[in-house]
Amino acid sequence: MSAALTAGADTAVRVFGLEGATTAAVGRLRVGDDGVARLDAAAPADSGDGREPELCISPGWADLHAHVFDGSTQISVAPDRVGLDQGVHLLADAGSAGEATVRGLAEYVIPTARTEVVAWLNIGSHGLVHLREVASARFIDVDRTIEAVRSMPELIRGIKVRSSGAIVGDMGLQPLQLGRLVARECGIPLLVHVGEAPPLIDDVLDLLDEGDSITHCFHGKSGYPWRPDGRPAPALARAIERGVRLDVGHGAASFDINVARRAIEAGYLPDTISTDIHVRNIDGPVFDLANVMTKLLFCGMPLPAVLDAVTTAPRRTLRMERPWLAGDGTVTHATLFRVSDESPSGRVYTDSMGNPVSPEQHIVPVATITAGRVSALA
Repeated sequence: MSAALTAGADTAVRVFGLEGATTAAVGRLRVGDDGVARLDAAAPADSGDGREPELCISPGWADLHAHVFDGSTQISVAPDRVGLDQGVHLLADAGSAGEATVRGLAEYVIPTARTEVVAWLNIGSHGLVHLREVASARFIDVDRTIEAVRSMPELIRGIKVRSSGAIVGDMGLQPLQLGRLVARECGIPLLVHVGEAPPLIDDVLDLLDEGDSITHCFHGKSGYPWRPDGRPAPALARAIERGVRLDVGHGAASFDINVARRAIEAGYLPDTISTDIHVRNIDGPVFDLANVMTKLLFCGMPLPAVLDAVTTAPRRTLRMERPWLAGDGTVTHATLFRVSDESPSGRVYTDSMGNPVSPEQHIVPVATITAGRVSALA
C-alpha cells in the first residue's frame, strides 16, 4: 500500500462530491494511528511544491447497470471483480434476476460479496436465465413480481425492462406496459433498455415518467433518439422535460462515441454513467467503470460531472442517498483515484462499434475507503 494511505499518513487531496460544490475542493486526508481515514476538506491542500494534488477522492462509486448474478445467468460476473476490486462500492444488478430467481441472488450471491449489491428486478420472471425473457406473455407474472418487490424492498430498487426488437419479439410494448404497472403499483422507478425497433423508441419514451431511466442512451443503432446536431429528437426532449434520466449503459453493443460526443457538445450530458458489464464485454470494450468514465471525459464531460454521474446521481436514482463523510470527518465510503496521462496497462479504448477512442486523460482508481478503512487496489 502507498505510504500516502497507511496509518499516520497526511496527504493533500482534491475533493469531489462535497454537498453544494460544483467543482473540486482541496483538503487533507489523514489516516490515524488507529487506521481510520478522516477527511478535512477545509485544510490547506498544498502538496508541498505548489502544484495541485495528484490524489483525488470522491464518494464511493456506484454502477447503475451491471450483471452480477454470478453462476446463475449466461452473462453475469462475480460482484467483487467489477465492484470493490475496481473502486466501485455499489452495484445495481440490472435485471439478471426476475421474481422466480431473485431469491438466489439474495441468498447465494450477495452474502459472498464484499461489494454492496442491489437489484433492478426483471419484469421477465426468470430474468436472464435466457436472453428472450419477455418474448412471451407466459414469461411474465405481474402479481408474483409485485409480491417479490414488496417482500425485498431493501434489495429491489426498481424494475428492469428490455424493450427492443430482438428481445420482445411479437410482444411489442406489452412488457414495458406491464413493467410500468408493477413499478407504479410499488412506487419504484423503471430502468428501460432501448435499442433497435420494434417497438419504436418514441412509443417507449412516452411511457416513462420522472425518476425513470433509459439505459443505452447513446447507442448507435437504427432509430436512436438524437438529431445529427446532438439535440434530442422530440420524444426524447419531452421525456427529459418530464424528468426521465439518461443512463450510459455502455455494454457490448450500446455505446457509440460519435452519438455521445455530439449530444454532450450540444449540452445534453448523461445523468448516470454505467457499464452494463458482463462476460461478453469485461475483456473489452467495457473492462470496468473507470474505463467508461474515461470515455465520457474524452467526450467533453467535465470531471466533476463525470464523478457526480457515478456517485450522487445513481444513488439518487436508486433512492439510496447517504452521507459519505461522518460528522467528525470519518470517511464512510469513498473512492481514491488519479487522473493520469497514461493508459492503465497500455489499454486500448474503443466504443461498442469498434471506433477507436484516444483519451488524453485516464481515470485510474487506486483505493477504496469503507467505514474509515483504506484498501489499496491491486
